[in-house]
Amino acid sequence: MSFFKFLFLPRQLESKKPFDYDKNDYRNLRRDQLELHKSYLKEMETEENSRLVMIENKTAQLVSQTGLVFALLSLFVPFIVETILNAHIIFRIVFIMLLIMCFLCYILAIINSLKNFNVKKFNYGYKSPMTILNHQSLSEKKFMQMEIKDALYCINIEMNNRKATHLIRGYHFFKFGIVSTAVLVVFLCASLLFIASKESENGTKQPMETQIKKEFLDNTTNSDLEKVHDSIKIDTMSKAKID
Repeated sequence: MSFFKFLFLPRQLESKKPFDYDKNDYRNLRRDQLELHKSYLKEMETEENSRLVMIENKTAQLVSQTGLVFALLSLFVPFIVETILNAHIIFRIVFIMLLIMCFLCYILAIINSLKNFNVKKFNYGYKSPMTILNHQSLSEKKFMQMEIKDALYCINIEMNNRKATHLIRGYHFFKFGIVSTAVLVVFLCASLLFIASKESENGTKQPMETQIKKEFLDNTTNSDLEKVHDSIKIDTMSKAKID
């Protein structure tokens, strides 16, 4: 099992035949067929351009949403860490592992999505105005043939597939990050509940004698202590006279 299958991530989408072709293999000169082929390629090019716009829009949305969640999680981390400082060492270790997993998933989501904005990695084909300047004397049929060759060159299915792969991988990492964050929140609530219950149990285990002594000292005033002292002094003097 490969690494990408283990993470449920798609492999790199590659262009399949007949898109690994040589545009110069097209040699048709029949007018009716040229018109039909030109219309078909024009529609195909429009679909790929629409697909490219959709991929780039979704990529921008994914980057912005991931960055927002990443910032909010980073903002609350100090408060969360302060809350679990008194927790058991096992709780703290599990919490740190979940936190690292959340940040790692969000970082990988941003990295994969930002690959689509690296213009140097995507060499899109485009029609050149030099085609008209260099072939002004061509007949109508031959010029339509050349136009079809340019259209075959400008259908950027492979580039769009690469961008779609980066987007899907970024989406999967974002999904793993959301799930990890949900698990982290549930774990944090459970750990806080156990910490609160433990503190309440420690408060109820105080010895009864200590509580009675504390209540006695709180209820006893200075005047009461002076009366006790005077009574003890009188008893001592009376015993001395009898002797």
